[in-house]
Amino acid sequence: MGKVLPAISEKESKFISQQKVFFVATAPLSPNYRVNVSPKSPGSSVVILNPHEVAYADLTGSGSETCSHVMENGRMTLLFCNLEEGPPKILRLHGYARVIIRRDVEEDLMKKFPKAIVQSPGFRCVYRMRVDRVSSSCGYSLPIMRFDRYRETLNEYFDKKGCDGAKQYQIEKNSFSIDGMKSLTHWNVDSSREKVLSISKDGYYFGKIVGKDSSMKERLMSSVEQIVFVFSGYSNNYS
Repeated sequence: MGKVLPAISEKESKFISQQKVFFVATAPLSPNYRVNVSPKSPGSSVVILNPHEVAYADLTGSGSETCSHVMENGRMTLLFCNLEEGPPKILRLHGYARVIIRRDVEEDLMKKFPKAIVQSPGFRCVYRMRVDRVSSSCGYSLPIMRFDRYRETLNEYFDKKGCDGAKQYQIEKNSFSIDGMKSLTHWNVDSSREKVLSISKDGYYFGKIVGKDSSMKERLMSSVEQIVFVFSGYSNNYS
């Protein structure tokens, strides 16, 4: 049975930290753009700042939907569920978040997260969420699974790339959402000297940094590609 809780108690805080995976849901304001759900891990990357505020440290991935949506409207839902032995439970935190890019995370906040995450070259930002609704439900239909281990592929990948390689990856993969909304990289460049152009390919927008004095032809070509991509999406929706 569903239950609305007054705040995040110690019981809920412990439950969150024990989960091997959790889910983040966001959505843009436009009804023509796509809702997003992303799996994250581990639960210990989420810290409870107070009974009505949480934060989680985020590693670089091949997309940046969450960031683009949060920068537009702030809405976020975090979902935690027990998929192992023990009492079934689903916990949802609803609220409004803000993005803090890596270079702007305060030291006191940084210290609250696992070192393996924030010291990784792939660490890109922190999401800090003000929680206005906490609810739990049964989870009686969820499977019981046995945890083996965390995959190390992502950590190994960015360890090899290093910080400079991770930054280049973010420029290419984290500059725009799949709907062309501005995302993470736009807050990581010197806007007085650089501009992030979008290049549409295979259903994604990829980023490319050019100088402010880049040719009008280069900017125009990027704009045309963006328009073609958007209208092809509308066509698919209404065909």
